Amino acid sequence: MQFNQTTPSANQHADEFLLGWAPQSFPKKKDENESRRVAAASNAAPSQCWFNARRVIDRMENYAKASYVEGWCVLNGGMCVEHGWLVLNGVIIDPTLPEGVIAYFPGLEFRGREGIADFLKTREGRKCRKSPFFYAFGWGGGQSRSFMAAYRRCLEFVDSLIARDS
Repeated sequence: MQFNQTTPSANQHADEFLLGWAPQSFPKKKDENESRRVAAASNAAPSQCWFNARRVIDRMENYAKASYVEGWCVLNGGMCVEHGWLVLNGVIIDPTLPEGVIAYFPGLEFRGREGIADFLKTREGRKCRKSPFFYAFGWGGGQSRSFMAAYRRCLEFVDSLIARDS
């Protein structure tokens, strides 16, 4: 049997999948007023950031092309948490935490309804319909270079806060 070089190997598929959702934008600006408005309009639930953000893209037409981002944020007080939010026109919109976040570190980005649909069509993505998407990248998102890089940047940021305040 001859190997067909046009057929991607399982390793090639895995590499493409793991690298394919790296963030393309790294916005620093957040619109807290719009975040509060979107939170109210979408009935955002506490502690449901992944679903709140995806629901906004799914149900609010003016957010259909917004990016759904999963990564890490630093809360007031310096705690790193896994988090999900939106980016629209280069601005962070966070319906779950409209305030109280001092920094965001994107690890994965899904561009609009189409990007979310594309992810959910993958073998790995189908398992994440009711969970954060980073679960498709191994325990704690550990197989995603971009997600783990976001985690390291988050920790470095907190270390810099501690050093500054020491």
